[in-house]
Amino acid sequence: MTDLDEVRAQVAAWLAEAWDPGLSLAQWRARLADSGWGCPAWPREWCGRGLPAAAAGVVAQEFARAGAVAAPEGVGMNLAGPTILEHGSDELKRRFLRPTVTGEISWCQLFSEPGAGSDLAGLQARAERDGDGFAVSGQKVWNTSAYHADFGLLLARTDWDVPKHRGITYFILPMRQPGVEVRPLRQMNGYASFNEVFLDRARVPAGNVIGEPGQGWTVALTTLAHERRLAPAARRPASGSAGRAAEEAAEETDQASVISLTISWRTSGSVSRPAAMARSMTRSGRPARCGYQR
Repeated sequence: MTDLDEVRAQVAAWLAEAWDPGLSLAQWRARLADSGWGCPAWPREWCGRGLPAAAAGVVAQEFARAGAVAAPEGVGMNLAGPTILEHGSDELKRRFLRPTVTGEISWCQLFSEPGAGSDLAGLQARAERDGDGFAVSGQKVWNTSAYHADFGLLLARTDWDVPKHRGITYFILPMRQPGVEVRPLRQMNGYASFNEVFLDRARVPAGNVIGEPGQGWTVALTTLAHERRLAPAARRPASGSAGRAAEEAAEETDQASVISLTISWRTSGSVSRPAAMARSMTRSGRPARCGYQR
């Protein structure tokens, strides 16, 4: 059994030595990823400390007490990371986990489709073998922050001759390529917190499959379980935090708040459109860009 008081003492001692608000957010997040305190419940070999989930709350309290910046919020840490940890190959973990913790890469979720409604397993986006990878075509909708994401968590059908739950494959889609078009979905208030994504033979390397081909529904259940646990608001640096890293993190969190709030609204229907979402948007309908110095 892990002694939470011991965890508290350890993280407090580390923060007293390591936290430097004068660092850029990129510099601080690299230090955080190497320490394992950014995602303490993750395995040690994958930027964590192998602690039980209960320890994460203690760590968060000490970060707030120190006024220190935590790991990024949003789809990457909350959905992509846990899904890759549970179902991804070691190669996928090596490629994607650390850059997610440091914020070097950003993510979106490409599950919902216009014709599928609440029947996610009825999706029609198709992925066909094409040389050493797949070519994906179809349409996704209600996607938060797809316009600036580097990668998307994508479900597409790879087998049409089996029951619908068994013909789906789970992909990591590179978003910045020909064949991926992101369009804003303009809301009545003039903002565009959601996007729709059109795929026209977009390329996905074969190594970007999470789990086994045709087993994507099982992997998706892991993502959906973590999605339901998302809080309706992202964490912010503690009140009074100052310095370059905290300022850049505050801008980043404005963006992540939109992601968490819109995911919560979409999955539960219980969260009303919050004023914070509108405040975090620019007049163009996009969230303010993060000040992250890469």
